[in-house]
Amino acid sequence: MSQDRNLVVALDGSAPSFEALDAARDLAKAMRRELSALYVFPHHRGVSATPSGLDEQTSKQNLERMKESESQQIFGEAESRLGKSFAHRYVLAGDPAEEIIAFMEDNPGTHLVMGRRGLSKIKSLLMGSVSSKVASHAPGLVTVV
Repeated sequence: MSQDRNLVVALDGSAPSFEALDAARDLAKAMRRELSALYVFPHHRGVSATPSGLDEQTSKQNLERMKESESQQIFGEAESRLGKSFAHRYVLAGDPAEEIIAFMEDNPGTHLVMGRRGLSKIKSLLMGSVSSKVASHAPGLVTVV
Protein backbone atom coordinates (compact mmCIF):
# COMPACT_ATOMS: atom_id res chain seq x y z
CA MET A 1 0.00 0.00 0.00
CA SER A 2 1.52 3.30 -1.09
CA GLN A 3 0.84 6.43 0.92
CA ASP A 4 1.96 9.83 -0.31
CA ARG A 5 3.89 11.58 2.39
CA ASN A 6 4.55 15.25 2.85
CA LEU A 7 8.32 15.76 2.87
CA VAL A 8 9.28 18.54 5.25
CA VAL A 9 12.74 19.67 6.35
CA ALA A 10 13.14 21.37 9.74
CA LEU A 11 15.50 24.34 9.57
CA ASP A 12 17.03 26.51 12.27
CA GLY A 13 19.90 28.15 10.40
CA SER A 14 22.57 25.83 11.82
CA ALA A 15 25.06 23.85 9.75
CA PRO A 16 23.37 20.53 10.72
CA SER A 17 19.99 21.84 9.52
CA PHE A 18 21.51 22.70 6.14
CA GLU A 19 23.02 19.21 5.99
CA ALA A 20 19.48 17.93 6.57
CA LEU A 21 18.36 20.20 3.72
CA ASP A 22 20.83 18.48 1.38
CA ALA A 23 19.54 15.06 2.43
CA ALA A 24 15.91 16.18 2.12
CA ARG A 25 16.56 17.55 -1.37
CA ASP A 26 17.98 14.17 -2.41
CA LEU A 27 15.06 12.31 -0.81
CA ALA A 28 12.53 14.57 -2.51
CA LYS A 29 14.16 13.96 -5.87
CA ALA A 30 14.32 10.17 -5.35
CA MET A 31 10.74 10.02 -4.06
CA ARG A 32 9.42 12.53 -6.63
CA ARG A 33 7.97 14.68 -3.86
CA GLU A 34 7.78 18.40 -3.35
CA LEU A 35 9.88 19.69 -0.46
CA SER A 36 8.48 21.96 2.22
CA ALA A 37 10.28 23.68 5.09
CA LEU A 38 9.50 24.21 8.76
CA TYR A 39 11.02 26.76 11.13
CA VAL A 40 10.22 27.09 14.82
CA PHE A 41 10.97 30.49 16.33
CA PRO A 42 12.25 29.54 19.79
CA HIS A 43 9.94 31.37 22.16
CA HIS A 44 8.70 30.18 25.50
CA ARG A 45 5.25 31.58 26.17
CA GLY A 46 5.66 31.32 29.93
CA VAL A 47 8.55 33.77 29.92
CA SER A 48 7.67 37.43 29.65
CA ALA A 49 9.18 39.10 26.61
CA THR A 50 7.90 42.53 27.56
CA PRO A 51 10.81 44.91 28.15
CA SER A 52 10.30 47.53 30.82
CA GLY A 53 8.26 50.46 29.54
CA LEU A 54 6.63 48.63 26.61
CA ASP A 55 3.03 47.48 26.62
CA GLU A 56 2.10 43.89 25.85
CA GLN A 57 0.75 44.70 22.36
CA THR A 58 4.01 46.41 21.32
CA SER A 59 5.98 43.44 22.62
CA LYS A 60 3.81 40.99 20.64
CA GLN A 61 4.31 43.05 17.48
CA ASN A 62 8.09 43.12 18.01
CA LEU A 63 8.12 39.38 18.63
CA GLU A 64 6.10 38.79 15.44
CA ARG A 65 8.51 40.99 13.45
CA MET A 66 11.51 39.09 14.84
CA LYS A 67 9.88 35.74 14.00
CA GLU A 68 9.08 36.88 10.45
CA SER A 69 12.55 38.35 9.88
CA GLU A 70 14.39 35.31 11.17
CA SER A 71 12.24 32.84 9.24
CA GLN A 72 12.64 34.83 6.00
CA GLN A 73 16.41 34.86 6.43
CA ILE A 74 16.60 31.10 7.08
CA PHE A 75 14.18 30.17 4.28
CA GLY A 76 15.94 32.56 1.91
CA GLU A 77 19.34 31.00 2.54
CA ALA A 78 17.90 27.50 2.21
CA GLU A 79 16.12 28.29 -1.06
CA SER A 80 19.26 29.84 -2.51
CA ARG A 81 21.11 26.60 -1.66
CA LEU A 82 18.31 24.58 -3.28
CA GLY A 83 18.04 26.79 -6.33
CA LYS A 84 14.24 26.81 -6.03
CA SER A 85 11.41 27.67 -3.66
CA PHE A 86 9.83 25.36 -1.11
CA ALA A 87 6.36 24.00 -1.84
CA HIS A 88 5.24 25.34 1.56
CA ARG A 89 6.87 27.33 4.35
CA TYR A 90 5.69 26.64 7.88
CA VAL A 91 6.60 29.06 10.68
CA LEU A 92 5.77 28.18 14.27
CA ALA A 93 6.75 29.66 17.63
CA GLY A 94 7.45 27.96 20.94
CA ASP A 95 9.53 25.07 22.17
CA PRO A 96 11.01 23.54 18.99
CA ALA A 97 10.52 19.88 19.94
CA GLU A 98 6.96 20.39 21.18
CA GLU A 99 5.98 22.47 18.16
CA ILE A 100 7.44 19.99 15.66
CA ILE A 101 5.66 17.08 17.35
CA ALA A 102 2.37 19.03 17.36
CA PHE A 103 2.90 19.88 13.67
CA MET A 104 3.32 16.21 12.85
CA GLU A 105 0.22 15.30 14.87
CA ASP A 106 -1.75 17.91 12.91
CA ASN A 107 -0.28 16.78 9.56
CA PRO A 108 -0.51 12.98 9.35
CA GLY A 109 1.65 11.41 6.70
CA THR A 110 4.47 13.91 7.16
CA HIS A 111 8.00 12.62 6.66
CA LEU A 112 10.25 15.00 8.58
CA VAL A 113 13.96 15.42 7.90
CA MET A 114 16.01 17.22 10.53
CA GLY A 115 19.60 17.73 11.56
CA ARG A 116 21.21 16.76 14.82
CA ARG A 117 23.20 19.48 16.51
CA GLY A 118 25.49 17.05 18.28
CA LEU A 119 25.31 18.37 21.83
CA SER A 120 27.78 16.85 24.25
CA LYS A 121 26.47 14.01 26.41
CA ILE A 122 26.25 16.31 29.44
CA LYS A 123 24.40 19.05 27.55
CA SER A 124 22.03 16.48 26.05
CA LEU A 125 21.26 15.12 29.52
CA LEU A 126 20.69 18.59 30.97
CA MET A 127 18.93 20.32 28.09
CA GLY A 128 17.64 17.43 26.03
CA SER A 129 18.02 17.07 22.31
CA VAL A 130 15.31 18.37 19.99
CA SER A 131 16.04 15.66 17.42
CA SER A 132 15.92 12.93 20.08
CA LYS A 133 12.61 14.20 21.48
CA VAL A 134 11.06 14.48 18.04
CA ALA A 135 12.30 11.07 16.91
CA SER A 136 11.00 9.48 20.11
CA HIS A 137 7.58 11.15 20.26
CA ALA A 138 6.55 12.20 16.75
CA PRO A 139 3.67 10.23 15.22
CA GLY A 140 5.32 9.81 11.85
CA LEU A 141 8.47 9.13 9.94
CA VAL A 142 11.50 11.14 11.11
CA THR A 143 14.89 11.06 9.43
CA VAL A 144 17.68 12.52 11.55
CA VAL A 145 20.79 13.55 9.59
